[in-house]
Amino acid sequence: MVLLAETTVVTVFWFLLVAFLVVAGFTWHFRRSRQLLENWAERNGYEILEAEYRHMFKGPFFFRSTRDQTVYRVTVRDKAGVHRGWVRCGGWFFGLMTDKAEVRWDEPEAVKAAAPREDLMADRWFDA
Repeated sequence: MVLLAETTVVTVFWFLLVAFLVVAGFTWHFRRSRQLLENWAERNGYEILEAEYRHMFKGPFFFRSTRDQTVYRVTVRDKAGVHRGWVRCGGWFFGLMTDKAEVRWDEPEAVKAAAPREDLMADRWFDA
């Protein structure tokens, strides 16, 4: 009877230890991921308006991210206006242990910066 009680106590102890480690791991994962996102925004002068963690649909980072990297769908504001895009947090090999964040904007900056032309078929050399 005493042997059964000791086995039960040991089993419960190991179960609680594993459960604690799993919860601690998930907590660290999401906190670290959010910390990398906020550091990226601060470094680049952005204010985060929305940040949605993406587990499955990772936009341009789909099939290009490891399980140790996280992807956010973000809406940010800076002096130039509001931008939407995707931010991948963490490095390829060390994941969230790496202080790295990479962004892919919905609209490339070159397209935004280009002045709109009235006649796209105009040729300044031919029409002059």
